[in-house]
Formats: sequence, structure tokens, C-alpha cells
Amino acid sequence: MNLAVLGATGGTGRLVVEQALAAGHTVTALVRSPEKLAVRNPNLHVVAGQATDPSAVARALDRADALISTLGGGGSVISDSTQAIVEAAYEAGVSRVVLLSSFLVERHRFNPVTRLLTGIAMGSMIKDKSAGEKALRESNLDWTIVYASSLTDRPGRGQVAVLTETGRWTLSQRIARADVAAWLLRAATSPETSRRTVSITGQAVSK
Repeated sequence: MNLAVLGATGGTGRLVVEQALAAGHTVTALVRSPEKLAVRNPNLHVVAGQATDPSAVARALDRADALISTLGGGGSVISDSTQAIVEAAYEAGVSRVVLLSSFLVERHRFNPVTRLLTGIAMGSMIKDKSAGEKALRESNLDWTIVYASSLTDRPGRGQVAVLTETGRWTLSQRIARADVAAWLLRAATSPETSRRTVSITGQAVSK
């Protein structure tokens, strides 16, 4: 499978690239600074450019089957990049998009006190991610939005817990980036999460 990856030099994006290559996929990574991507593989193609630039995203999507975005950042990076993804995906004829988000966006799953505190502390980030996700939901693309709990750099356990529709988030929940990367790859290559949001953590979750 040909996969385009945005955020490939980040902690989770790098693992997506490594795991995808190990699984035999071809990867095109769109990065601002190619020298920061230490991975070397004949099946890895690097495109220099901004993820907020639709033309750069379209170059990364050339001959791609799906796009995975693990982008972070501040300001309006997520909303701007998601708009670019939607525009470029239409242009390139790519429909499958998997977007990594944060559990902090799902504030309705927190208790009232945590909901208030996260809204105060992380309000601008939540607003940016929510705007980007809204654009993706309103598109005709075959999207999956993945809400992950707090990320760690510990080795993956190969186990991911998925919140039920009534499941609640807590700030103590953690998940290894390696497990998130594996789940993103699974979502990109499987139709079972089409046009769905999925909430994942590495710990037991409330029912």
C-alpha cells in the first residue's frame, strides 16, 4: 500500500513511518525539514513542504492510497493543515484519511471539574483541532479521527483499549506512541473505521 504521512518527524509520526516500512508499505513523508527524518529506506520518499500548503500535500499524495496525519503544533496548524488535506485529497483523487487527535478534544467524556480545567488550560489547542476535524467530517472523504489518551515513549504493548460510546476519559490514562502508530496503520488499511471517530488508550477504561 502507498501511504502518505504528515508529521513524520514527530514522535508518533516517525513510528508510523518505521512500522509502515517494516510491514512492506511504500511511504511518502511530507516534512518541512527533510534532514530531521533519520529513517532511510528505498520505499521511503521524502517531499519537502508545509502541511498547510495544499500543493505540497497534493505532491505527497501522488499515487497514494491513504494519508495518515499525526501533526501537532500550535496556532491554527491543525485547522489549516486539515483544510489543505481536504483540498489536496480531492485534487489527487485520494479518499482515505486517518487523523490523529487528542482525547482532550472529547471534553464531554470528562467529569465536570476536568472538563473545566482542560478547557481553560488547553482551550486554543482544542479549538484548533475541533475546527480541523469539523472540516474533515463535512468533507466527502473516507475519514477516521482517532482520539488517543496521553502519549508515552514506552515500548508498545500490542494492546489497545477502545472506549465505548459511554466510556469516560481520565487524565491518568496513557498509551504508548508505538501502539498508537500501529493502530493508525490498521485504520488506514481497513474499512471498519470508515467515517468514524475512535477513542483509544493503553489502559483499562470505564464502561
